Amino acid sequence: MAPRLTRRVALGAWLAAPAIARAQAPARATARLVVPYAPGGTNDVTARLIAPKAGDRMGQSWIVENRSGASGAIGADHVARSAPDGLTVLYSNEVHLLLALVQRNVGFDARADFTPIVRTVSIPYVLVGQASAPTRDLAALVQAIRSAPDRFSFAGSSLGSIGQLGAAALGTRLGFEAQVIAYRGTGPAMNDILTGSVPLFFSPLGAALQLVRDGRIRAYATSSAQRLPQLPEVPTLIEGGFPDLVLEGWCGAWGPKGLPPETVARLREAILTGVQDPEARGRMTDLGLTPLNESTADFQRVIDAETARNAQLVAAAGIRPE
Repeated sequence: MAPRLTRRVALGAWLAAPAIARAQAPARATARLVVPYAPGGTNDVTARLIAPKAGDRMGQSWIVENRSGASGAIGADHVARSAPDGLTVLYSNEVHLLLALVQRNVGFDARADFTPIVRTVSIPYVLVGQASAPTRDLAALVQAIRSAPDRFSFAGSSLGSIGQLGAAALGTRLGFEAQVIAYRGTGPAMNDILTGSVPLFFSPLGAALQLVRDGRIRAYATSSAQRLPQLPEVPTLIEGGFPDLVLEGWCGAWGPKGLPPETVARLREAILTGVQDPEARGRMTDLGLTPLNESTADFQRVIDAETARNAQLVAAAGIRPE
């Protein structure tokens, strides 16, 4: 069934910058890590942990630049139209591969217009709801949804997010049309869970973990393959009777199309220097993330596999571009 998608923000239109001719970057020029979401989310936080050490490795100043809007499309479009000189890098997540499937008039091709560099972290997700809800566990929640599905809507941090896919997939399996409310990031979505404006949210673990521990929200299930060590008492959706509902997110870095292989290699080394920094790794682990140490070829394999899987998920859930 197609999920009913309600938007909290207008996507709007934007003027695309003109294409810039390919150029060699000065050795010490400032580089920009473009995060296509508002500050405070997983992309932004991990980018700010990575950037200082990556800049040191490159002998440059690296700044994080937030260009939010259109579920990540505005920032991505900016990078796609930038010079392939290593000074402008997109730091986004798995949603980047989904945008053309869920949003109309995306002005770029997520594969043809970008050069993969490296993945940085994997992101577990957890289905959360209001602490005051009468449904105390996953079994009770499923029963309540089956009895009165119109009472349950889902927050989504953006179009194409794990939140939207998870809600649509769960709705398909329970035989109801999931209403997903699209927000402009994880923070605003979580705020509405806390205030009771929306009942349910497939949230990145990092955004939900302390709130669950403090009893401010309730965790019903994770969408991971196994229980998470940070929330060992919370079952997986597999345990709840949904054997194929495994959804995890990740963050990664792309350059514009045509980024030279030697530049890709240098950027990968620099970014992984930031990921592997002990202080950064500790902070990422505290947030429920798993730091990665992969090759560019590994990233390309993930992109290929998830592009095919995403098309099947979106088609099965009946999601239509908005």
